[in-house]
Amino acid sequence: MIAMKSEKYVLRCFSCGSESAERESYTICKKCGQPLEVEYDYEQIAEKLNVHVLKSAPMRATKYIDFYPIGNLRKIVSLNEGGTPLYRCRKLEKLLGLRAIWIKFEGTNPTGGFKDRGSMVELTKAIELGARNIICASTGNMAASLAAYSSVASLPCYVVVPEGTPLGKMAQTLAFGARIVQVRGSYDDAAGIVVHLADDKSFYLAGDYAFRLEGQKSQAYEIAEQLGWRSPDKVIVPLGNGTNASAIWKGFREFNRFDLVDSLPKLVGAQAESVSPIATAFFNNAKVARISKPHTVASAVCVGNPSDAGKALRSMRESGGCASVASDHAILESEKLLAKTESIFVEPSGAIPLAALQAMIAQGQVSADEEIVLVMTGAGLKDPLSILKVLPSPPTVEPQVGEVRKLLDYDYYQICAEMNGESGETLVRSPPPPEELGMLIEKAFGVRLGKPDLGFCHGEALEFLRKGKTLAKNDLKLIVEEALQRGAAVNGTGHALEILDFDVSTSRHGQPSASVKVRLHGRELESSAKGVGPVDAITNAVKAAVHGTLDFELVDYRVQINTKNTDAAVDVRITLEDSMKNRVIAMGTSPDIMVASVNAFEQGCNLLDAKRQGAGK
Repeated sequence: MIAMKSEKYVLRCFSCGSESAERESYTICKKCGQPLEVEYDYEQIAEKLNVHVLKSAPMRATKYIDFYPIGNLRKIVSLNEGGTPLYRCRKLEKLLGLRAIWIKFEGTNPTGGFKDRGSMVELTKAIELGARNIICASTGNMAASLAAYSSVASLPCYVVVPEGTPLGKMAQTLAFGARIVQVRGSYDDAAGIVVHLADDKSFYLAGDYAFRLEGQKSQAYEIAEQLGWRSPDKVIVPLGNGTNASAIWKGFREFNRFDLVDSLPKLVGAQAESVSPIATAFFNNAKVARISKPHTVASAVCVGNPSDAGKALRSMRESGGCASVASDHAILESEKLLAKTESIFVEPSGAIPLAALQAMIAQGQVSADEEIVLVMTGAGLKDPLSILKVLPSPPTVEPQVGEVRKLLDYDYYQICAEMNGESGETLVRSPPPPEELGMLIEKAFGVRLGKPDLGFCHGEALEFLRKGKTLAKNDLKLIVEEALQRGAAVNGTGHALEILDFDVSTSRHGQPSASVKVRLHGRELESSAKGVGPVDAITNAVKAAVHGTLDFELVDYRVQINTKNTDAAVDVRITLEDSMKNRVIAMGTSPDIMVASVNAFEQGCNLLDAKRQGAGK
């Protein structure tokens, strides 16, 4: 037993063992610069601990108050965090062939993520230490959490985040009143900035430091309690800075120390394959090497220089656990699988444990009779845009039974499910006859198109080939989607508008100009216009040509590119509105963004005309 002072705990350096006064530093050791950790006098805790109350009290993070480094209980800053559900996943068990899979879903915390547990302790300590302002670096979850708890504590909160932080997290943070600065760099760049800003003592530096770890260890307490005061065989945790994994391991060790559980789980640290400094160090039994330009779809764990890597590695090794990695695509597919099988929607970083589990099963690292807990750290609405990369876009058709029935008969969603952001094999290299294209579509997607839809697909395929683009499976999928969404109003003959051709002239410094040739109700017309960009110039020229007959305004314009190369198919979706307040959504597909835009505008104008004609009957 280490000799302790009268205090319940001390701060000790993880590396050199030096003790630190918390009013001097609660983040890193002043002697060697390594992380600090809280070391308790467990005999003092044992004297005060009421096990009966602990076991009978409602589950909340604050009920474990004896295990936190909090001195003044009247200053606790809490939003009733904790008490998150532990779901039994029977469908996943059957699918993956395991005895028991549980999900500890941290997305039900007040701000939708596990960080709230740490913020409860950290903001309470900030109040105890007389903080006037809070500052932190974040990839998003900590920003939202600290902003919420700072608001409760009536402390100004300043946050530095990497540019491109998910909008869901940014919106939360701003709504709670925090001041956000985005930097054109990584989380590590943001972290370096806030450390310097906190040096003048006017800011309380919050983040993945010793006090936060103490709050987050309550996840382990709850898992043990929810399993009937016992430990599972393995706990799989996503790794960013490594703080949460070491917190969970500490929580299990503490419960084991007080005989609240009679065994310990193996800890598995899971990372995104492209940003895996901790896992790589574990695999190679080496020091952690910094990743200078980290990037992963799981933005919450996009940390190239993890501050608590040493603690995480120690926890994995002490527990007899291991590391695992998963690709971005596997992470998104796991996010989708979890939502589909168990109706649990998590952000990409939360899906990493499931992706890692599947990889471990494939590698023979998991026994069929094991009981495994996956810690899912954040709710899906934190980052709703990422999952859309592997989900189909909902179709838009006319409000007619026949139009909806056609999508059902053609099994539209099965077609969409065939490709998930990958280009796939090349299917068409030279112009095929319509019948041959129809057979290719039937073989690729299991759908036999009717004559009008096949005719449209054939025409679009020829346009792709004229542009010098071979047709991959994903390109053909987009064309078929467009055909099925065009609807009866614009299928077949009798279009009000047909854009026959266009020509655009532009330069880096000059204003683009465009000329168009259109057929409007059987009459060929030509018009010219300028715009701020090529697409705007073409749109203005079309507007001028149809003025007085098909007047419209562009309400929304969205472009999506589904593959990485510059010859990728472009999917353009627009919303148009006419003077009668009719609104339509139209789409266009092409390897040329201007052609895709023109196709969308043509379809949109014809949909508006059909609505006008219908209103006039």
